[in-house]
Amino acid sequence: MKTFLIAIACLLLLSNTGCKKKPSGGLGGQANLKINAFHHTAPIDSCMVYIKFNTSEVPSDDQYDLNQAFTKDTDGNSYTIISGLKKGDYYLFARGWDPSISQTVKGGIPYTISTEEDISITVPVTED
Repeated sequence: MKTFLIAIACLLLLSNTGCKKKPSGGLGGQANLKINAFHHTAPIDSCMVYIKFNTSEVPSDDQYDLNQAFTKDTDGNSYTIISGLKKGDYYLFARGWDPSISQTVKGGIPYTISTEEDISITVPVTED
């Protein structure tokens, strides 16, 4: 009987410490991403930002869950804000125009939201 109770206790302990489901990224949370893009050290002011939920890799089908254009603030800084995201993994991709080289630039990075708060992110971009 004692062995049986120990076995039951071990099973209960393992079930509570087993695999935990990873947070699922997407809409419905309190995180707000303020995203800007830089080509080397120069800010890019005309980008479209694409975001894919629940991944840290470029989507193989080139399909994203959201996209949003940059806006300018009163100081002339360009960025976009994607609001209402949950904890989880995301892939951010930006494409824009660099007037200093008269060329399209693009780039992407994975990002994990671990706390739902205001977060600033820079996406590095390079020539197309």
